[in-house]
Amino acid sequence: MARFDGKVLVITGGARGIGETTSEMFANQGGSVIICDTNVELGQALADKIGTQARFLEMDTTDPASCQEAVDFAVAEFGSVDCVVNSAIRMAPGLLKDLSLEDWNTVINVGLTGTFLMCQAAANWMIDNNKPGAMVNLSSIGGVAPYGMSGAYSTVKGALIMLSKHMGIEWAPKGIRVNAVMPGHTETPLTSYLQDPEIKKGRSEVTPLQRVGQPVDIANGILFLLSDEADYVTSTGLLIDGGLAASVMNHLPGRKWD
Repeated sequence: MARFDGKVLVITGGARGIGETTSEMFANQGGSVIICDTNVELGQALADKIGTQARFLEMDTTDPASCQEAVDFAVAEFGSVDCVVNSAIRMAPGLLKDLSLEDWNTVINVGLTGTFLMCQAAANWMIDNNKPGAMVNLSSIGGVAPYGMSGAYSTVKGALIMLSKHMGIEWAPKGIRVNAVMPGHTETPLTSYLQDPEIKKGRSEVTPLQRVGQPVDIANGILFLLSDEADYVTSTGLLIDGGLAASVMNHLPGRKWD
């Protein structure tokens, strides 16, 4: 029996990067997946690539009706909603002193409010149908330490950690587990700057495991948290960063201890 046989995943931001890899791996391990994204071309191509275990749905996470549609679509196509992954985000970087309200609200609405709405819609279906489930929300190392000049990004990613803990506690009696993952620098379409060999080399050198992350590294953690192997894990966060967040003291000038 495969790891996710009979399980159905709804994933936002599922058409590329970490979402794409997670979608493929979930299906490869026996599950069915609803790939939700605003990019119709990439989302449909991924669903076609995966095959009969996947469907694509164009959706807007900031719209409660669209989130409800994703739940209804999953139930209509595959009969259930067992897992949810929220990886949708919109970037609007800038210095806080200059950041427009529109750019602030864009990131908040997609990354934070959208995650809340998608989780809420799925949790209501699970509770109404007495169905246990598991959810994973993508935070970031930037939610643990502020990422300067990223606009509302770090604020959203920090809030997602607390939102996941809050949901995890409230919904635990219903058998719904909610956790967050906090990736470090990961090579995705969103981080195209890592295609620069010098930047990639520099980031690898400051990471204790000596490389930048790949989508599969993050997807492995997500799938663990969705699986029955994590049946006693909820309301927590998992750093997947090659040791970067814990290594700050190693990068300070001064006395060396070797």
